Amino acid sequence: MDIDNLLRRNLLGGQEYEPLFPVVSCDKTNLGSGNTFDTVRLIKQMVIKYNHQTKKVAMLLQQSSLKETTDKIYWFLFNHIQYKADGMEQMLRSPACAFKQRVEGVDCKTYSIFASCLLANIGVRHFIRQIKQPSFRPDLFTHVYVIVPINQGTGDIKDGYFIVDGTTSNNREPIYTMAHDTEVNLPHYGLNAPKTNRKTVAKKTIIVAKGNSNKPIYLGIVGFFGLLFLGKSK
Repeated sequence: MDIDNLLRRNLLGGQEYEPLFPVVSCDKTNLGSGNTFDTVRLIKQMVIKYNHQTKKVAMLLQQSSLKETTDKIYWFLFNHIQYKADGMEQMLRSPACAFKQRVEGVDCKTYSIFASCLLANIGVRHFIRQIKQPSFRPDLFTHVYVIVPINQGTGDIKDGYFIVDGTTSNNREPIYTMAHDTEVNLPHYGLNAPKTNRKTVAKKTIIVAKGNSNKPIYLGIVGFFGLLFLGKSK
């Protein structure tokens, strides 16, 4: 029996969640190539970029305790999104794309992105863990999932942790020979402005024509905000 059939599950309908996700086309974007550490780096970037897609769902899944919350997130992922191992092309789906393609199936990388996005919206500290497994290509990191430290203050996993692994039917941590953890930290921005009672006056934009050019130059200051797991992952 291959891994797809081994980890296949009967899905719940999930239609009630569809309006909670933005509409996406799931178009492919080439993110380059690399080793498993590059994959985890890209997973983290996907979480930072697309966590907003799970804000509404995260509110529904949050429970009164950390254990209940991680269990609820696992339940949602396992029962609403099918498992399917990636082939040669390694797919990192946004949560909205994963839910759109939930019947087709996703692999451990996308489950991890989805779980991480949900936890980020709830404000739960967590890590992406990649592991080497003795029973499957033991020289390579072949699986990835999310771990949540019980001590949210220090984030020290020595105090214990919960896992969220949407690939498994029991949400138990696999046996591994080596693990590497990457914490997912969302960017923070500090904002401040001096208090003033002065009235502001709108200023006109000055347009200067330069030479024979028909392109005006606007004067002023403009600010702007400005793979992979080898083989099939479990």
